[in-house]
Amino acid sequence: MQRLHDRITQTLMTLTAFWAFGLAFYILVDVVARNLGVQIDGTAEVAANSIVIIVFLQVAYCIHIRGMLRADMLTSVLPVSVNKMLKLFSAILGALFFAAIVVGTFEPAIESWNVGEWEGPDNFRVPVWPARFAVVIGAALAVVSYVLAAVEIFLRTPPPSEQTLSGA
Repeated sequence: MQRLHDRITQTLMTLTAFWAFGLAFYILVDVVARNLGVQIDGTAEVAANSIVIIVFLQVAYCIHIRGMLRADMLTSVLPVSVNKMLKLFSAILGALFFAAIVVGTFEPAIESWNVGEWEGPDNFRVPVWPARFAVVIGAALAVVSYVLAAVEIFLRTPPPSEQTLSGA
C-alpha cells in the first residue's frame, strides 16, 4: 500500500510540476501579448482552475515528505512520548480535515460533471469539473497520506538514544 501511494503521489507531483511550468509560460505569453495589444481570452480562468488542480494534486506528496507547516520549536523540548502523541493527534486531525473536504466536495464535483459547468467568456470557456475532481482526488490522497503517517507514528518506537535525550 505504501509503495503504491508513493508512486501515485510522486507521479502527480511530477505532472503538476510540469503543469505549473506550462502555466507560468502561458501567463508569460499572455503578458507579452497584452503588451503587444493582443488579448488572450480565458487566461484568468485557466490560471485559477490550474492553481487549484496543482495545489490539490501535490498536497498528498507534501504530507508524505513531511513538508507541511509545523512548529518544531515547541515539540523539540517535549518528552518523546508527548511528542509522539502530538504527532499522532496532528495526523488524525489532518486526516479528518481532508476527509471533510472529500465529503463536502464530492457531490459538487459530480454535479459539475453532470451539468457541464463552464466558466469564462463566451469565446473561451473553461470546464470547471477537472478542478472540482482534483480537489476530491487530492483530498482523498491526503487522507491516505495522513492515515499512513498516523500508523507509522503509532507503530514506531523511538530509539533508546531519543528516549534518554528528551528525558522520557
